[in-house]
Amino acid sequence: MRVALRATVSGICIAGLFTCLATPSEAQELPNGWRPAPALRQGMTSFPESYIAQLFQPFRASAGPDRVLKQEDIERLKQIAAARQRASGVTTFFSSDLDGDGRLTLAEFKDAQEQSWYETSIDISSELGKRFAKLDLDGDGTVTLEEAKAAAEKLGQAESGRDVAGRLQQLLAVDPNQDGTLTAAELEQLGRAAFAYYDRDKDGVLSKAERTAVSAENSQDDEILRRKQEVARCMFPRAAGQEDVFFVNAYGVGALSSVSLVGQDEVTETAEIVVEPGETPLYIVALARSPTIWRVTGDAKRVTRFVAMSPAKAAGVTGLPKDTVTLLPGTNCISNRLTDRPSAAQATAVAFEDAIGSLVRGMIDSPRVSMKLPSDATAPEKMPARRTAVLPPPMPPRWDEDPLKSLRSRRPGGLVEIDAASVVASADVTPYEVPPLEFGLMKLLQDGSIEAKGRQFYTIRKPIARLPAGLGKGNFYIFDLAPGIEPPSNLFNRPRLPPLPTLRP
Repeated sequence: MRVALRATVSGICIAGLFTCLATPSEAQELPNGWRPAPALRQGMTSFPESYIAQLFQPFRASAGPDRVLKQEDIERLKQIAAARQRASGVTTFFSSDLDGDGRLTLAEFKDAQEQSWYETSIDISSELGKRFAKLDLDGDGTVTLEEAKAAAEKLGQAESGRDVAGRLQQLLAVDPNQDGTLTAAELEQLGRAAFAYYDRDKDGVLSKAERTAVSAENSQDDEILRRKQEVARCMFPRAAGQEDVFFVNAYGVGALSSVSLVGQDEVTETAEIVVEPGETPLYIVALARSPTIWRVTGDAKRVTRFVAMSPAKAAGVTGLPKDTVTLLPGTNCISNRLTDRPSAAQATAVAFEDAIGSLVRGMIDSPRVSMKLPSDATAPEKMPARRTAVLPPPMPPRWDEDPLKSLRSRRPGGLVEIDAASVVASADVTPYEVPPLEFGLMKLLQDGSIEAKGRQFYTIRKPIARLPAGLGKGNFYIFDLAPGIEPPSNLFNRPRLPPLPTLRP
């Protein structure tokens, strides 16, 4: 049997086997340097026929009678999906409202839903309690029909981007001529061009190595999408102009503050950001794992926005006007694996650009007592595959004596004096009554309030209101009490001291 071939600008059509999708006049010329968008990489297989078929499946199912994809087609699909989502929520509501009074209680929900669960190792009651809490939007212990509908719609919105409407929205965004419509010819052309882009040896089939390249880019796309969703939850202020954005990811800054953001019993750290002279305004995002006061020095007038964020309870900044500072304490909107590898750094940079509206020029991802911007920052695409260690600065010889010698590795920046009135903070700023950690320990040793009884073991000899911040839990130093001495308010863990060895005559 003879098979006739007809060439088009978008591919080869085999007469008698399937109908050509495009005509030469409908194809658009792609620009130089074109590369496939994420929507075109999804579902790419080894063979062009199967790839083009899956690419067209949602298009054919959703395009209108004119067989052209438009925004109104996508909106109609979203409405259908939302209606089905509401219907699902309403079905759950009515099937669980056992007494039919229009108000669903937790007891009713558990009684109805437990019947459909098989025996498993998880705590069914606890799991159902969590699901009920998502329905009970006002937290009053009962769910109304309106709440059930609203909760179902909320769940549907959270899953947008992974559904058919989200996929079609991505395809419409890559319309070659940007006229707001996507034709079958344009989609076929894009699909064949995307396949050809990854078919590096031009043999018409994607090899294992070529499919691996596609998978790697898809993984990066997924990471960027997750990071964008995370960063969007942070609610960063938008850039006011063409600021250069710098991101500091400090999982430990190595210096102690003389003032506290979190009371007398917890440690507040501090780090310095030295702004170098320049004309370009700077937008700085600084993430610290512990309560931290950022000290901005140098050409501070260049900083038009400083965002201090932390999963800890408080954050603070000195050296900047209050109206340039945004404090985001107690937030877990982004994970801690933001810059520990090049792909993560690039995903973070793209997410910040999307949320802030300006390019991320550099990042710092290492514990530093003091850092210079912009010179100490690294471009996102050049971030190392692992965090680089930063050697602590040399310490005075007198600090070699026990216990302050531990600060060489734990707090190389020492204790920094900070004026409490100068701190823009999310909490009350108060000077420490006793310096934190080993600085306070040395003070108590010097005035005779405590006595060393061996390495890391101490006896409290005089009444003291509290131990230095960070020492009361007995994790590193152990304290015992002399007879008649009441324990300090923050001594939470007091193991008994080991008996001292008896000297033989």
